Amino acid sequence: MNPVNRTMPSEIQDFYDRCTTGLANQDDTQACISFVKAELPRLLLNKALFVGLMENIVNRQGYPDAKRPTVFDNEIPLFVHPDGLFSLRLYLWGPEEFTYPHDHNSWGVLGAVSPGFEVINYRREDDGSREGFARLSESERFLLGAGETCHTLPFDDGIHITGNPDDSAVLSLNFYGRVLPRGYLYRFNIHKQRAYRVYPPRRKKEILAGQALEFLRRGL
Repeated sequence: MNPVNRTMPSEIQDFYDRCTTGLANQDDTQACISFVKAELPRLLLNKALFVGLMENIVNRQGYPDAKRPTVFDNEIPLFVHPDGLFSLRLYLWGPEEFTYPHDHNSWGVLGAVSPGFEVINYRREDDGSREGFARLSESERFLLGAGETCHTLPFDDGIHITGNPDDSAVLSLNFYGRVLPRGYLYRFNIHKQRAYRVYPPRRKKEILAGQALEFLRRGL
């Protein structure tokens, strides 16, 4: 995605520019998180900005591009840095809608545009040495008000569920740092103590096509 698209609202462009400058030479994860936590609430509390974004999505016009394939079906990328330094993503939550438990390949700052965005963090109790097995326990939870943020970390330090416990729609805005080169997320089944790899849409199709091709060739 072109981060300087002319249809991008100036508030988001300004935020992009500040993050480009503030994070360009910063390698300390906690310093990056602190910087974004200080900057993000300016966007989160700009109600007029999100009214405009929702109108564009409803009318299928302009910015942002709601048709872009993503791992989560309620996710809309607002910008992706061309060098992979960071990205900003909008999430639309229906009533009582939550993600499955999952980890991340980067650090991130999660923010509430509207009140009622919930984040439930989990601690991994096993050592991760058994592929497909994971034992998790809840460690903390946050119910964020408008403009409030929390953060996540890569891999086992960032396992959580996010979503909306209320009966009306909720918006969240998440900022993620540079993606570490693992190539997939883990989706967890807490009760069955299972962990499953989740690939980006295009990569998932390639993997499934390869598996299907192997199966089909057996009959030739």
